[in-house]
Amino acid sequence: MKKNKGMKRFYYPLMGILLMAASCSNTSSAKEEIVQDGAVAELVTGGQEEVKAKVERDAANVHIEGTVTGAANSPIYLQIVESKGIKAIDTITGGPNGEYSFDYMSDQPEFYRVGVNEQNSFYMILYPGESVVAKSNIDNLFKTYEIIEGPEECLRMKEMNTITSMMDSINMILQAAQMNKDQNMFQNALTQHDNISIRMNREIKAYISRKPASLSSLAALQNLSFDEEFDYYLKVVQALDGIANGNDIYDNMASQILNMKNVAVGAVAPEITLSQPNGEVMSLSDLRGQYVLIDFWASWCGPCRRENPNVKKVYEKYHEKGFEIYGVSLDKDMQPWLNAIGQDGLEWRHVSDLKYWDSQVVKDYQITGIPLTILVDKEGVIIAKNLRGEALGLKLAQIFGD
Repeated sequence: MKKNKGMKRFYYPLMGILLMAASCSNTSSAKEEIVQDGAVAELVTGGQEEVKAKVERDAANVHIEGTVTGAANSPIYLQIVESKGIKAIDTITGGPNGEYSFDYMSDQPEFYRVGVNEQNSFYMILYPGESVVAKSNIDNLFKTYEIIEGPEECLRMKEMNTITSMMDSINMILQAAQMNKDQNMFQNALTQHDNISIRMNREIKAYISRKPASLSSLAALQNLSFDEEFDYYLKVVQALDGIANGNDIYDNMASQILNMKNVAVGAVAPEITLSQPNGEVMSLSDLRGQYVLIDFWASWCGPCRRENPNVKKVYEKYHEKGFEIYGVSLDKDMQPWLNAIGQDGLEWRHVSDLKYWDSQVVKDYQITGIPLTILVDKEGVIIAKNLRGEALGLKLAQIFGD
């Protein structure tokens, strides 16, 4: 189920952070029915904390020139990457040696894209009044482009691409192993992939830490887990506040992140006080002293119902060791909620205000899709989010022992 407001991870044409798991999303036109395949959520666009106003700058010319070897007399385009898509600026015919030159009046920093087609391009960051000279080869603009002369942000983007390219070769090996159905080759490549991922993660963090107040660092965030590395997301958007305001991607992303900080790992989970099926009111804080899984679900949510057997399994295994579940339903009617609790054998704590997506918990926890799980420790501090399937069992085994 889908609404114009949904988000679980960020997605921009440049940022490339995708929602991987099936979910039921906040959809104003959604029917109350079991969702068979789930849905992919989109960016939240309303009800957000405001970032600072657009930084006022005088419009100034942005100059981009260079050569694309092999693109003689071929179309070369200039575009701007925005949060909702790509904005075309200009298309020219390359010169005899693939030369090109663009001029564009702008009053804000932008992510620019130069390319020969949608699959063959490279990105640069330029502020009003800046210019850059680049060269590349038509075989692969992204891998071959070089900054001959240009500002720091363009050089940093190239540096970031060099860091992330370390994954390219191992990804090719993984794909080949899958195609050839070579299990040994796949397992060996997977181990290498994990090791390289750890190294790349470390280098991306160092890259961001060297200059968090840069749009290139904003782009680098796509390589870090939103839930596990939220502090880096917050560090970058706060460092850029007052610098990048007015850039479409920054404004949208900053608004999202600032609103998520209250439910980030390390924050105390916002209080929830709702009625149980018997009418008695129960608060989340009533469960302090135990590890609690806050499980946002609903009777009409297919992925939620399919996950329930796994949640039930870990509850039975760890409940006596100090593990509790606080089920928060986004149901609209009492009877379907009660029926689902009984049919799925859910013996833990349950609360709801039966207000569907209008429940206060949706706003407090920035919920845009369910199932959503948040694990809190004995003091009510969030220690993990979005634990499902095997990941939930592994985390609890780490806490309680197997």
